[in-house]
Amino acid sequence: MTISSCIGIFYPSLYLKETTDWLSQTIGQDLSNLFVVVPALILSAFFASRGSRAGIMIWIGVMITNIYSFVIYTFAVHFNFLFHVYCAILGLSIYSVLYFFKQYGNIDFKRWFTDKVAVKSVGILLIVIAALFALLWLSDSLPAVLRNTVPENLVKDGLLTNPVHVLDFSFYLPLMVLSAIMLMKKQSLGYLLAPMMLVFAIMTVINIISLMAVSMMYLASNTWPMIGVFSILVLVCLGFLWRMLIRLR
Repeated sequence: MTISSCIGIFYPSLYLKETTDWLSQTIGQDLSNLFVVVPALILSAFFASRGSRAGIMIWIGVMITNIYSFVIYTFAVHFNFLFHVYCAILGLSIYSVLYFFKQYGNIDFKRWFTDKVAVKSVGILLIVIAALFALLWLSDSLPAVLRNTVPENLVKDGLLTNPVHVLDFSFYLPLMVLSAIMLMKKQSLGYLLAPMMLVFAIMTVINIISLMAVSMMYLASNTWPMIGVFSILVLVCLGFLWRMLIRLR
């Protein structure tokens, strides 16, 4: 990830075939990968390897974020000489997550926590986040479906469909809601999935902030208000994640 991100940042002709809008978003993702995702992955892996339960939960959240990001790299970025690197990162991330659930599948994660976990408030937050992103994406795609046209963003980005919408509608937003429900019902898996999805939300929103910041440079747009809103969301998610992790035994 470090190699692919550095090449994307310092060798921008890699994305020569992308539209200006999609180019700025891709470089923004590279910056986020290099300065946020990679350090989080290294630190969480280090502490997880030493038996830290908080490290384990942060690690799995970062890994599913990698899957999300590199599905987009492999399917929505024009073919370039890093294609096999993208595939390797995606495959390693998928198999790492599968191996994780194989190793920890029989553990009662509820026993990892004290009885003072704020299950209701964390669950409500996850449902609210899922609902807000669903409404945000629907505001772009649903009018186009009703008019039988193509969303303007797809035209600007030069894409067939929006991979973010596909991943969120099909998998990540439903998983966030299921995680919330399982946590509020105090089911064992909910105690793993809820902090995992909080980490995913934090990493994903930081990615969005990064690509918005880069877009301002390339497109001369003003996204500071949205950056402010998403920054507040990151802080809220960090606060709720902290409230969960401090309840670990």
